[in-house]
Amino acid sequence: MLSKIREWLQAPSGAHVQVLSDLHLEVGSQYATYTFPVAAPFLLLAGDIGRLVDYDGYLEFLTAQVSRFEKVFLILGNHEFYGLEYQSGLAEAHRLSKEPALQEKLVLLHKSRWDDPNSNLTILGCTLWSSVSETALEIVEYKISDFKKIQNWTVHDHNRVHADELEWLRDQVPLAKESNRTILVATHHAPCLEGTSRPEYAQNPWTSAFASELLGDNSWEGVKFWVFGHTHYTTRFTRRGIQLVANQRGYVFPGSAHVESGDSTTKGKKQKNTFDPSCTIKM
Repeated sequence: MLSKIREWLQAPSGAHVQVLSDLHLEVGSQYATYTFPVAAPFLLLAGDIGRLVDYDGYLEFLTAQVSRFEKVFLILGNHEFYGLEYQSGLAEAHRLSKEPALQEKLVLLHKSRWDDPNSNLTILGCTLWSSVSETALEIVEYKISDFKKIQNWTVHDHNRVHADELEWLRDQVPLAKESNRTILVATHHAPCLEGTSRPEYAQNPWTSAFASELLGDNSWEGVKFWVFGHTHYTTRFTRRGIQLVANQRGYVFPGSAHVESGDSTTKGKKQKNTFDPSCTIKM
């Protein structure tokens, strides 16, 4: 009996992942000042953490995180590319991932798969730029800052990269499922329209710049969790057996009054759709 208890205690537990996105540390240059509590061994940053053009500040923030977490996973959001061309942004992201200060603890999730050696967890990650519908091309190009702030970036590029990343993701899911892995998909853009944005924005004609309707078929069988960002809407719900999780801070200016779940003003109250810096998911 004692040996059995010892086996249970020594068996690897399910992976525990802390989830944050859309920190927007570029606002007021908060790279060195923004802090949050550690709530899990792994940290998943689901995009729009800051801008890669602010390379030194971005590196300083990540260096602080790898000293506190076993692994830090980074999805590139659209804001990561602001001030750069798309390919230059990718080059900067890969350079960042190789920085000695990060101790090989940063995992860049750009069409990447990571398998946890101590559990069944597999993370599949990419930006997954959305699919902008033909009818929305003009309004999206006019309303969305990406096409002004990412150098030489067009709606055609946006849709082309979406198609490429979606094909990669559809190919990867069955491979991970065959290996009997617990699959967590992490993207910046949202994988469905309903429930991923604030209700008052759901019918905006430029919604397809933020989300794509992808969950209506069986391509994702085996996916347990799907983490996303980009919409600045914190939520958690289940769709076709997949738990969708978003924990998004949004634009916060230094010194401004910003209520987060877990602040002294909200202690003991679980506020729906409020960014929680201690948000976690457990496999």
